[in-house]
Amino acid sequence: MKSFIRPPLLSERLALPSRRRFVEGLALGSVAASTGLLRPSLAFAAIGQSGAAPQVPVLAGTEFDLSIGASRVNFTGAARMATVVNGSLPAPTLHWREGDTVTLRVRNTLPTTSSIHWHGVVLPADMDGVPGLSFTGIPPGGSYTYRFKVNQSGFRSRPACTARS
Repeated sequence: MKSFIRPPLLSERLALPSRRRFVEGLALGSVAASTGLLRPSLAFAAIGQSGAAPQVPVLAGTEFDLSIGASRVNFTGAARMATVVNGSLPAPTLHWREGDTVTLRVRNTLPTTSSIHWHGVVLPADMDGVPGLSFTGIPPGGSYTYRFKVNQSGFRSRPACTARS
């Protein structure tokens, strides 16, 4: 006799969202927003962009002041807290020029140690922002200055925040 295991219902899967489910929701929300399927007033109302097309801030230059914080967002019909940079989700896009030395002053307003990790950017390990690996993290209420030379071109960076308790 064959036994059958019923897959979990959608309502059961969404009851206790895992990190994977959260990331999937963000990815789906990003795709929906970029194709116009998502009403900006629903998804972005919590971060102050109600009624307008979602705009990701673009910052350029060599000096940046960034703040890691939290804001309520609603991508799935249920409001949740999300980590934001300068109040933006996704984080601002940063434009740098090859050969420039960039300075990023980052303030952590979260109640947990946090950092910013630079996906795909070639830089010294101590500037990579991976807490516990090459970096101790930014304590709650603390700040850290990232400073490094940009060693590649044709790249736009978007900071990825890491928080741990």
